[in-house]
Amino acid sequence: MSDFLWGVYPYLCAVLFFLVPFIRMVYRPFSWSTRASGLFGRTMLGVASLFLHWGLFLLFVGHLVALVAGLMGKEGGVTLFYWMGLVGGVLTLIGSTMALVRRFMNPEVKAMSQHDDYLVHFFLIAIVGLALYQVLMLKIFGVSYTAATWFASIWQFSPQPELMGSASLISKLHIFFALTFFAYFPFTKLVHLWTYPINFFVRAHQSMRTQRYRFQRRWDLDWRSDKTWLLFGALGFLGIFVACGFLLGHAAFAGESDTGSDDSATTSVDNIEGLDGYPLYVSQCARCHGLGGEGDGMGADSPTFSTIPRDLTAARYHFVSTQSGVASDADLHRTIRRGLAGTGMPGSDLSSEQIGSLVGVLRTLQEKPSNPGPAFSVGKEPTSTEASISRGKILYKNNCATCHGADGSGGEAIKDWRGLAITPANLKAGNLKAGSNSRQIYMRIVAGIPGAEGDNYLMPSFRWLPEDDRWALIHYLKGKVVPGDVTRR
Repeated sequence: MSDFLWGVYPYLCAVLFFLVPFIRMVYRPFSWSTRASGLFGRTMLGVASLFLHWGLFLLFVGHLVALVAGLMGKEGGVTLFYWMGLVGGVLTLIGSTMALVRRFMNPEVKAMSQHDDYLVHFFLIAIVGLALYQVLMLKIFGVSYTAATWFASIWQFSPQPELMGSASLISKLHIFFALTFFAYFPFTKLVHLWTYPINFFVRAHQSMRTQRYRFQRRWDLDWRSDKTWLLFGALGFLGIFVACGFLLGHAAFAGESDTGSDDSATTSVDNIEGLDGYPLYVSQCARCHGLGGEGDGMGADSPTFSTIPRDLTAARYHFVSTQSGVASDADLHRTIRRGLAGTGMPGSDLSSEQIGSLVGVLRTLQEKPSNPGPAFSVGKEPTSTEASISRGKILYKNNCATCHGADGSGGEAIKDWRGLAITPANLKAGNLKAGSNSRQIYMRIVAGIPGAEGDNYLMPSFRWLPEDDRWALIHYLKGKVVPGDVTRR
């Protein structure tokens, strides 16, 4: 479904958006009208029209700015889009709502209204409302980095639907409704946008029809008719979109690294299909972790996160498999692939090669080189028995209940080195960030959870437990504490 929504559906919408206006202009030219209703309810119409048109103009220009800025990794342009989108969105929402109320409340306007007069406003209110809710309430911002690269891949005619995998649900709904609206657009009276009378400012004071043009059958290209503006307007839009397609993959890292490979973040690997390297990092990670990896992205303060985004420059990761407590490439690869449950960090649909290129970027962003060292090995899991579960219950009580609670529902919050509260995992809810399968529980037991600074650990390593006791504890957790429907994750 994801491949269809973000790899096929955009082309269907684009075909309708660009092709139907020409068909309509040729076969139904007299339907090309605004169906103006300005004779009725003019008091409300004036304010609604002013707000709606200026709001849409700000949104249009703002989205173009965000498209280029997102592709190039320019935070200033994305910030400009924030304010243009915020002001334009509020104006559009107010104007569209007022126009819709007018159509319902004014008898004359209601009598002359058609179905598209209502649907257009329903679409606008839904699209803009979702965007404003996401920005103002959920504080999810910086999705421009993700959406811009996906959109550019569409116009490279090499769609990469996997790039949309990390977008929030609200963002996906916003974009899906926008695509659907553009597909519906040419069937409504809004087609008059294509033939906005720009030539009004330069035309003669009196325009007369002559016999010379009465039976003209060719497509007019001398800027006299609506056909001219439709043609060049459509070509202009296509030109802008295709040009943005050529910007894909051109985001450049502006910082420097102490790892001895200053340019590795910007280097692409020839044998990888799709976006890779630092441009891929900008697309998938920058909105939360920041363009430089300091954890200060534009969406870092979202209340949808249970913790602040990781400072990638410190290279201190919690969920590792090594004896040193330093994340290996395999650890980073798995975290990117699976995400962290309950934190707000989504999983990824990227290819293994693309994720590998992201791991390379993370290594470049870190301030100091690291040596993960050997990893813990996980042997074959023995069969769970009543005896092993009973033994695991005793081990849990003696070693785990202090933090996670006697029943596994989580204990009191503790403070990390920055004074931020950290709540032990609610094991009964299966809320294990790195996964609830046997291997991941085993790794947390033997590797613990390193802290964000120095040698401190949020959860100590229990590597001193004998192998049989480790599995006994896992059998107890899986059999009596962690819900069965999540232990396969």
